[in-house]
Amino acid sequence: MRRIILIFKNSILRNRLTIILALAAAALMSFNFYRQINANVPVFAVDTVKFGVVDEDNSALSENLGKYLTDQLGMEVETGDYDSLSALLINRQISAIIEVPQGFEGSAISGKPENISITTLDDYENSAFIEVYINAYMRGVSIISQAADGSAEKFLEMLSSQKSPNTVTLAETNSQTDKRQKTVDAYNSSVGFMLMIISGLTVFISNQILVDRQLGTFDRMKCSSLKSSEYVVGIGMFGFICCTAANLIFNLFAYSQGEEMPVPFGLALVITELFMLFSVGLALLFALLVNGQRTLMTVGVGYATIGSMLGGVWFPIDIELGFVGSIAKIFPQFWLMDIMRKYDTGFNALPNVCILALSAVLVYLVSAVIFTKKNA
Repeated sequence: MRRIILIFKNSILRNRLTIILALAAAALMSFNFYRQINANVPVFAVDTVKFGVVDEDNSALSENLGKYLTDQLGMEVETGDYDSLSALLINRQISAIIEVPQGFEGSAISGKPENISITTLDDYENSAFIEVYINAYMRGVSIISQAADGSAEKFLEMLSSQKSPNTVTLAETNSQTDKRQKTVDAYNSSVGFMLMIISGLTVFISNQILVDRQLGTFDRMKCSSLKSSEYVVGIGMFGFICCTAANLIFNLFAYSQGEEMPVPFGLALVITELFMLFSVGLALLFALLVNGQRTLMTVGVGYATIGSMLGGVWFPIDIELGFVGSIAKIFPQFWLMDIMRKYDTGFNALPNVCILALSAVLVYLVSAVIFTKKNA
């Protein structure tokens, strides 16, 4: 252990630039996160939603539904037939098409209200809210229907006097969503940059081992009391602690500033630390396989940039992308960012964590086998 500590201290002296860059990366990512969560630009450009209505019933109930959406929720209405409204929906000029079926009021009076058909584009910003409000309205209609007990007169009388006190408007909902979404986007963006920068910093660790290989340090170790394994462990420990310091500084700052973070603090540290462990192990592997500094730099920088892109750091990589989607699963960045983007939807993060851990174990096992062969 004493020799490992000695190599660790020697690595600090030889890689001061790496330490400075790691701390600078943590400061830069913290600043980037702080700037994004405090930006005045909202996630949504407007506080209202435009939607199309195809009213085949033309009744008092369908008219009341329109007033509920426009007067109480502040939405905008575009009326017309389905074909014309579908063109607007495809062009993202409206959020959804609401179809009120013929006999809508009559079915509600009889106690069996028909469902309203809602057509949306899943990726449109406010489509989910419309469905929530429609469902809430239909629950109110169902209660009135039961109270009217089949009487059209009573039904229309209660409908005209119906009010929705304490209704949360769409603008208020958007304001809360803006704040949370802004925090999630800021954190995911900063973590993405952190993963890329850390992958690039490990090139310095690879370079230290490569230089010692070229200078014959490995060969001289065979004649000394210092074991080659102690030498590699000492350098690897330096790389891991250096990356961990940058990761810890950034996460402590982010979680002290941001509200409603995408994942719990403990989970964020676990998955990012597993990635740091993998990156250091990969750096050791590169140092054992590559024989030139230029080649090492090309491979290291290429992995940090292209690997981040293919791993889905900047944008989600879907399985539907075919070959690219399959390639993305090779990179641990994919499994880490998958947790970041899906955790708040009830996503089970355990399989992804296991894959990250196994990736780190695998890269060290491969490095150990190659290291053993080179020293045989």
